[in-house]
Amino acid sequence: MEPLARSIADKKQDMASSSEGTILYILTRFPVTTETFILNELREMRRQGIKYHLFAFRLDREMAAEPPYSEVTAREIPRPCTSAVFSANGRVWTKRYRAAYALLRTRACRRLHHFFQAVYLADWVKRHNVRHIHAHYAYHSASAARVAASLADIGYSFTAHANDIYRSRWQMREKIENAVFCATCTGYNAGYLREHYAQSCPDRVIKVYHGIDLKHFECRPRNRALPEQAPFHILSVGRLREKKGFTFLIEACALLKDRGFSIKTTIVGEGPDRKALETLIADKGLDSIVRLTGSMPHRQVRKLLEDADVFVLPCIIASDGSRDGIPNVILEAMAMRLPVVSTTVSAIPEAVEHGSTGLLVPPGDTPALAEAISRLVSAPGERVGMGDAGRRKVAKDFDLTINTEALVSLFRNVMENRFPGHERAHDGC
Repeated sequence: MEPLARSIADKKQDMASSSEGTILYILTRFPVTTETFILNELREMRRQGIKYHLFAFRLDREMAAEPPYSEVTAREIPRPCTSAVFSANGRVWTKRYRAAYALLRTRACRRLHHFFQAVYLADWVKRHNVRHIHAHYAYHSASAARVAASLADIGYSFTAHANDIYRSRWQMREKIENAVFCATCTGYNAGYLREHYAQSCPDRVIKVYHGIDLKHFECRPRNRALPEQAPFHILSVGRLREKKGFTFLIEACALLKDRGFSIKTTIVGEGPDRKALETLIADKGLDSIVRLTGSMPHRQVRKLLEDADVFVLPCIIASDGSRDGIPNVILEAMAMRLPVVSTTVSAIPEAVEHGSTGLLVPPGDTPALAEAISRLVSAPGERVGMGDAGRRKVAKDFDLTINTEALVSLFRNVMENRFPGHERAHDGC
């Protein structure tokens, strides 16, 4: 049973917002420090006039109350064994028994408790001014969007990103076929989804890049030469896990050290591979050269981006198949006029253009990675040129306002029933 005070507060918020919401946004978790692109999208959508209600399966209330997350209002989807979920399911099952049973029987949600939470959302949107549902990630958030939209007789869409495409592919074909559209953040992803899951409806998969707010990444022009005696500063940021390729960065640093280069490397992030990376650093004798900082607030990462000489993220396809799309931090580094060294994995070449905005090497190729870094150590003019080109590239293709406008246009077309395929959104349900 929910606490009475919380229940009353929820009802008051429902009443206050019922005349405003037109879209229901579903997230798996909120906030997530590595998902600033979602927060940026939500803020910019509101600035462009789109009204929405934000729900998350898991809500960190303490973090959500702090800036910048407090700029958007988020609600947690009630747990399955609560009066709110029981009551909502009673209302929906009474009115839509056949449809609800069909969705349950076909396991539209992989886990049973997510299904009942999705039914709660269906009841919620029927009682509020919600015209459309959108989910981020093709995990249980998209499954819930599919169930809730079907039971509420409205359309849904979702944004697919990386691991949710290449690893967790639960009913991906059905999710795309039943959706009004599936947005994805890279051309590489869009091609993969069309080839493997959307053969019957390829136009329903739409590329919409994540956007960067360039106002938050103002940076002075880079110096063409390092201060005398200063080591060359290599910066990398990401969760410490296999797909980021930090092992190869550390091994490349060992090669550069052996060749006599004066370098220092900062790796920002936390994750399951930390112990293994610490061991590798010690084994290579790099304790004074390579530093693992752990997680850092975004303002501190921005300061490191300003002070670094090159940004390196040697991504690979991990043994479990997981891979990045375009890591947001690569775009942030480019916005800060940093040359980028990365790999040809996935959609990274859509941002990092070899020889123009940075250098690309084959994934897992330590000598090639060391060679690319050494090239930039020795060519300050090239570093500056690549940094400036990177800033222009982000402004051209990854501007937050422009890319959010594309998503906003999709939502407006849906709500005005002008989206091709809208009438087919619930085929098979």
